[in-house]
Amino acid sequence: MAVPFSDLQAIAPSAVIELFQLELNTAQHGVNETYYFHAGANADNNADIIWNGQAYLAFPIEATEFEYTGTGSLPRPKLLISNIFGTITGLILSLPNGLEGAKVTRIRTLARYIDGVNFPGDTNPFGTPDPTAEFPREIYYVDRKAGENRDVIQFELAAAFDLVGVRAPKRQCISNMCQWIYRGSECGYTGDAYFDFNDNAVNSAGLDVCGKRLTSCELRFAQQRFSGAVTLGSNIITLDKDASFSTGDPVTGFGLPAGTTVVSTSGSAITVSQNATASSNVTTTGTIQSNFTQIVVASAVGLAVGMTVTGNYLEPNTQITAISGTTLTLSTPVDLTQFLVAATSFLGATDLFASPGKETNKVWALSGYAFAVGQYISSDYLPLSARARITSLGTFDLWRILSLNITYVQSLATPITWTVYNTSAIPSATYSFTATDSNYTFRESASIPYGSYPGVGTYFT
Repeated sequence: MAVPFSDLQAIAPSAVIELFQLELNTAQHGVNETYYFHAGANADNNADIIWNGQAYLAFPIEATEFEYTGTGSLPRPKLLISNIFGTITGLILSLPNGLEGAKVTRIRTLARYIDGVNFPGDTNPFGTPDPTAEFPREIYYVDRKAGENRDVIQFELAAAFDLVGVRAPKRQCISNMCQWIYRGSECGYTGDAYFDFNDNAVNSAGLDVCGKRLTSCELRFAQQRFSGAVTLGSNIITLDKDASFSTGDPVTGFGLPAGTTVVSTSGSAITVSQNATASSNVTTTGTIQSNFTQIVVASAVGLAVGMTVTGNYLEPNTQITAISGTTLTLSTPVDLTQFLVAATSFLGATDLFASPGKETNKVWALSGYAFAVGQYISSDYLPLSARARITSLGTFDLWRILSLNITYVQSLATPITWTVYNTSAIPSATYSFTATDSNYTFRESASIPYGSYPGVGTYFT
């Protein structure tokens, strides 16, 4: 916790204890070591001070100019250290770059919170020790040696932002330029998808070089989509261009079972963990059926619901909606007018006065015409596109009744001309079946990890 304000506002607050930590680092000083010391002026003794179990050595030192001002400039404290016997000079000479860059931490607390071992009987007479009760720590770095003689050495400290050659932010962000070491701990990439400097897929780790661009990062981490094709029973996806993916990358697309992953990559051929359940492209012969909504093919091997069908007599964008053996149901019926031949015409009218329970989808005609169940029928009031067919025949008062597979026919009191059609033979033809979507998605929903690019990436805890 922070030091309570009430302690500072007391009539007789306990003394403020000032402690220092001097940290050397291996990169600048060749050693990783920390020194603990205090000036000894506030504790009214010349012994070490124990704080949170750590001994702080009493040392002849004077620390000044820690005050903050309202001018906007940061303080540059001074440390004046006794150099009797050349102790500090010897320390400086033992370091390759002197003390410059060493971290200095100023710690302040109250006497009532320091460890009881500092007092007779190991009991703090001012209060209960609390190693968390302290003022906010102040951190500075040794900027330069301001003076040295046989008696004293003076160092000038500076805040992290105030050091020569240091800028904020510490790391400069450059648009579309990654600064991480490729495959280092910050980069985090460990996959076996390989690319050269220009982001071209290569098949060797020896040729693997990161281009340091956002596109380079996306190729290795983010979701990728490529056009390709599969064949029933094969575990190879053939892409339309060379690519590279890491072992275990998930992949989804036409003909692939759920949970399929990448096993290996060789140019445009991607080996995956499961065999395809359909083929992206199939060509086979087939015959349109008399219902004009189905095709019976020679073989349905490799076909799947949703594939696009092209060939003679079919409407554009026709797809498979169901497969039963070798019978395929189409999404769009075939235009039947291509296969109908007019058989006869006659005068007739619809049933105008239907009694209760009597069907209204009937046409009356004079007897004597050679009608047959299954023939198509039309008039100016019932277009051929309605696909009306004769479903039954009967006689009533010398009139012939034609039952149609429609729910309503406009009633006319005056007979009109009707035409009856026979279905001509439907020839067999070659039909091509293709996957509606030829794209294969690798690492679906994956994203670039939080990293070097400003504003790009996802941070994971």
